[in-house]
Amino acid sequence: MDWRKILIYALMAVAVLGVAYLSWLMILDKMSYDLYTNEKEGISMKYPKGWKVTPYPNTGAIVVMVKPKENPLVLFQANWNISATRLPEPLTLDQYVKASNAQVQFMFKDAQATAYPVRLSGHDGRKIVYISADPEGMVILNYVFIYKGVAYNIMYIDSKDAYLDPKKSKAVTDVIHSLKVKF
Repeated sequence: MDWRKILIYALMAVAVLGVAYLSWLMILDKMSYDLYTNEKEGISMKYPKGWKVTPYPNTGAIVVMVKPKENPLVLFQANWNISATRLPEPLTLDQYVKASNAQVQFMFKDAQATAYPVRLSGHDGRKIVYISADPEGMVILNYVFIYKGVAYNIMYIDSKDAYLDPKKSKAVTDVIHSLKVKF
């Protein structure tokens, strides 16, 4: 028995299984997300299949993506929204985060905020996590970066329970990492 041949066949089998597994993961990923693209704004981002997409709602956002209600008793629907704001004066990222934080804290007085550095579409940014003190409260994830005098905000809002669910937090990570802003 030639051990070299057996080893080569075993390695080939592992490689074929690895390619098949990666292909399956890519198919599964494509089945669970759609892609939002806005050529005018130069933005694209994945979002969960089945969510309602409203471009340019009256809120001043570029787009809002809303999770469908699981049942009629659901009062709050998880959502993503993307906005781009031309800044009237030059601001550093930290200055903008401070101003943005003041607005969110004004609307949600009980929310505790924590900021983390992140890379968003190739730019230094911040992930600001607002967690409501209310036990049934919500979580707001605000991803921010500034480029050429425009502040980009990508915000995700959901219940605290959903935020703590590892499967849902992975989906949030998948979505934000898919963000592409083309200048």
